[in-house]
Amino acid sequence: MKKLPLIFLFLILSTAAFAGPFGLNMGMTLEEVTAACKEEPEYIADDRYYIQPLKSHPLFDGYVVWVNETQGLYYIKGVSKEINTNDYGTEIKLEFSKILSPLERKYGKFKMINKLSNDTIWKDDKYWMNALADGARTYRADWEATEDTMNNFDGLIAISLGINTKASYITNKAYIWIEYGFINSADGFSSLDDVL
Repeated sequence: MKKLPLIFLFLILSTAAFAGPFGLNMGMTLEEVTAACKEEPEYIADDRYYIQPLKSHPLFDGYVVWVNETQGLYYIKGVSKEINTNDYGTEIKLEFSKILSPLERKYGKFKMINKLSNDTIWKDDKYWMNALADGARTYRADWEATEDTMNNFDGLIAISLGINTKASYITNKAYIWIEYGFINSADGFSSLDDVL
C-alpha cells in the first residue's frame, strides 16, 4: 500500500477541520464555491455572487458571497424568508433565538445589541416592530474572534446575526440575516476601495 504524501494528508485534515458556514471556507475560489452549490453562482456586482449552497439552513433562502481572484471567498451573508410576526415581534424573536443557540454553542459568548433610538416615537413594547421597520431599533448579536478563541472560529473574525424588515412600512413581517467575515475580509474589501 502506498503512503500518502504528508502535505496531501495535511490538506485533507485542514479542509475537514475548517468546514465553514454553509459548507464554505475562507479563500475558496469561485470554482470551489460553485462546486459547493446547487447551481451556478449568479454575479451581482463588486465581488458579490448570489448562491444556493448544497449545505443550507432551512430558514434561509438567500445567500450572497464575496469572492475575488486574490483573496478568494472572504465574506458570506444569508437572509431568511420573511416571517409573519405580531406588533411585539414575538415570532421573529423566537426564530432568532432558535438560530442564536447553536451559534452560541459553536462560537461562544456573544454581544447582544438591543438598542432603541432616544428620539423615536415607538418606545412602547407594543410598537417593537414599528421601531424596527422605522430603523429606530437595532436587534442583533455579534461575535468577534480573539486571540484566545481564534481556533474555534475556523478562519472567521466576525459573525453577526440580526433582524430587519424589507421596508419601513412593513410591520407585520421581518427577516433574519447572518453575516460571516473571514480573516481575509479586510484585504478583500480594501481591494474594492482601491477602485474609488
